[in-house]
Amino acid sequence: MGGFGTWELAMDYPDLIKAIVPLCGGCNDSLNICRINHIPIWTFHGEKDDMIPIDETERLVKRLENCAGKIKFTRLENRGHGIQDIYDNDEIYNWILKY
Repeated sequence: MGGFGTWELAMDYPDLIKAIVPLCGGCNDSLNICRINHIPIWTFHGEKDDMIPIDETERLVKRLENCAGKIKFTRLENRGHGIQDIYDNDEIYNWILKY
């Protein structure tokens, strides 16, 4: 429940979460996604993910954009589902620590 868990946790506790960085996830309750439009989100998804289709993330990004969400989406070309090494990037921590 990495990426899915990140989205779900934010949806369950929108007043406690300050920012999220979900990887290759989705959300089962995307109709209520606007509950987290105030939370800065930087999401990543590999374009060649054969476990969780990239359209799971694209759908959430589009819905958040429609309700003025603070969303940043990075597509990882030629990457599949195993993108957890993205957390080795200091830029992510610098971004999340702003919040």
